[in-house]
Amino acid sequence: MRPTFFQAATVYFIVMALAWTGSLRAQSEEQIRQFQKQREAYFTEHLELTDEEAKVFWPVFEDFHNRKMKLLEEERFNYQYVHSNFEHLTDDEALEILTKVANLKREKLELEEEFYNHKFLEVLPAKKVLKLGKVEWDYRRYLVRKLRGSGHGERPGHGPGGGPGGGPGDGPW
Repeated sequence: MRPTFFQAATVYFIVMALAWTGSLRAQSEEQIRQFQKQREAYFTEHLELTDEEAKVFWPVFEDFHNRKMKLLEEERFNYQYVHSNFEHLTDDEALEILTKVANLKREKLELEEEFYNHKFLEVLPAKKVLKLGKVEWDYRRYLVRKLRGSGHGERPGHGPGGGPGGGPGDGPW
């Protein structure tokens, strides 16, 4: 008898969790601290956080970031499962996955609303909360540029930002 989607998903999620914890151990604690320190410096500078603001902002942001990453990982798992098993999915399983992905997207939106419209506003002025979305976007682009700068995946005919031009300050706003 073929396992159901949830049985397969549970087994896959356990295996991925074990692999993930193993890969975390492979990275040194120093590398993790260094990454967090660089991210904090980037956000603190670009949001122009005072020492007091940074002190109360970072625990709230880490909570948001960790919860958001968990939702994104679940969504990614569903898409990977579909990719690997598409030919064998029943219509009922496909509908179940569509519903689950839609629910995850809704949860992510609710999480963003909870933090951007409430929790971040408890620790930062509204203008800095508004700017936070742009800083998150710009930081992801900064990381991509950094990876491309070390020879990973730069597209021919495109600037360092991945698109034509790709200069500093390019962002969603």
